[in-house]
Amino acid sequence: MKAAHKSLPFETRLARRLRSRKVADAKLRARQAQGKLRRFVITNFRKEETIAALALRRGECNRCGACCELVFKCPFLKKTADGASLCGIYENRPNSCRLFPIEPRDIQEVRGTCSYYFIEKPVRPLPIVDFQLPISNRQSAIGNRQ
Repeated sequence: MKAAHKSLPFETRLARRLRSRKVADAKLRARQAQGKLRRFVITNFRKEETIAALALRRGECNRCGACCELVFKCPFLKKTADGASLCGIYENRPNSCRLFPIEPRDIQEVRGTCSYYFIEKPVRPLPIVDFQLPISNRQSAIGNRQ
């Protein structure tokens, strides 16, 4: 099979590779569009779900701007000379931007390196439980054993 593949003209192999890349790009764009819609619904209509998902998120924004270029480049995204990204409406940005990424699959939609990551379960300190009985109950329990 590989021998037959190499016998194809260079132009044919290149056309196949470009077509394959276009299909992969279209699939990514479709996933990104679906993700934008999902994040809009979650952040505006399912607040408890958003809070629970964000409890698993760790890290800080590295200002790469990749999340601002999902499906289309945000018109408010500004690039600095050092390559960092700035939001032109940072104080008034929508919740779906403010809270990105909400779930681990959001990071998979980004072309770039997002510095956020997710843990499986929220880490909560164990509650301190005092198993000692009150003094009056301790004395009656000791008396019952004798």
